[in-house]
Amino acid sequence: MKKYLVLLLIVPILSVMLQPQAGAADFRKTKLAVLDFQLQGEGFETQDMGIIVAEWFITALVKAGRFEVIERGLLKKLLEEQKLSMTGVVDATTATKIGKFLGVKTIISGSVMKLQNVFEINARIIDVETASIIAAENVKSSAAVRLQDLVVQMSEKIIKNFPLEGYIVNKTDSKVTIDLGRMAGVKDGMEFLVYKEGKIIKHPKTGEILDVQRIETGKIKIASVRDKIAEGDVLEEESPGSMSYGQLVSSIVGTLQPVQREPTVDRALEEALSSKGSSAKKTRSSGDVINMLRSSSLRDKEEAAKIVAKLYKHDQTILDVVNEELLKGYTSPSGSKDYVEAMAWLCNALGASGLPKYASTLEKVSQEAPNRRLQKYAHKNLRNLK
Repeated sequence: MKKYLVLLLIVPILSVMLQPQAGAADFRKTKLAVLDFQLQGEGFETQDMGIIVAEWFITALVKAGRFEVIERGLLKKLLEEQKLSMTGVVDATTATKIGKFLGVKTIISGSVMKLQNVFEINARIIDVETASIIAAENVKSSAAVRLQDLVVQMSEKIIKNFPLEGYIVNKTDSKVTIDLGRMAGVKDGMEFLVYKEGKIIKHPKTGEILDVQRIETGKIKIASVRDKIAEGDVLEEESPGSMSYGQLVSSIVGTLQPVQREPTVDRALEEALSSKGSSAKKTRSSGDVINMLRSSSLRDKEEAAKIVAKLYKHDQTILDVVNEELLKGYTSPSGSKDYVEAMAWLCNALGASGLPKYASTLEKVSQEAPNRRLQKYAHKNLRNLK
């Protein structure tokens, strides 16, 4: 009888011990899809260059080890079945539809632009759940640098938006073991910052917990990697013993090496981007232009619209943002000079595109805008789209 009682006590204990522990959850790779990149400009070696760039991106991201990327052939087949586009430049709503259909969390879309002797790659990282662009990155260089090298540069920029995060599972005086290994994409030489949790950050009105304060306690450098763990050397520690078991670690992306460009190309780019009274010289990145368009500053909107009308008039990603901002702002009763100039230049940017898809917006502004001057600008640019 006693033996039976002992067995009854031991069996439940063994079953608990043999079950996977909650704290040892396997690392899950970020699942994403890369759409074909849109070509802008002339002089590409092949019209399939957008497809080739997408393939290079997929290879670079898979090599990083932390992403599960939808294979392009499967992606194309699934999208064709749903009659959705493979084109790289899509709005966030369409990307969300594609992402949910494919079961991915993130969509990467973008464009390859050739201006004179300069290549520029623009990429957007779209969060499927929120239908928002969480990051926009770009790289550019002279034609003397291989386009594939630019793709590698861009992939490094994209990867920095997905830092590896884990925890310290063991700590000695000079060594730290973390719960991320080869399967998570950890490599020898990677560096991680170490944090401990501080105060809970709450919303003052709702009481909602927004985040937890992170207090940096040190830095480690990975020396050896196994499948699920990695061991690193302590590079810095705030004070002896400040790093300890259970603290958070987050990967650091090293400084990107700039792509060398020829001085003559720099001058050609300056000439192509510059204009009197314009800040185009200072604002070359498409990501910067998008941020300026969405700024609450009317002067920033105006300057960004001028840049779009001159340089990005064929970039549908940026033009869609121009369209959104114009629809959001044209109904304002404000008659200030800054307001009219900003909205007028948004109209000019859409008119410069020559794309009929923006005609409905300009027609609406020409008929409904409270400001008559703005109505005239919209009507004038509408003629360019018909």
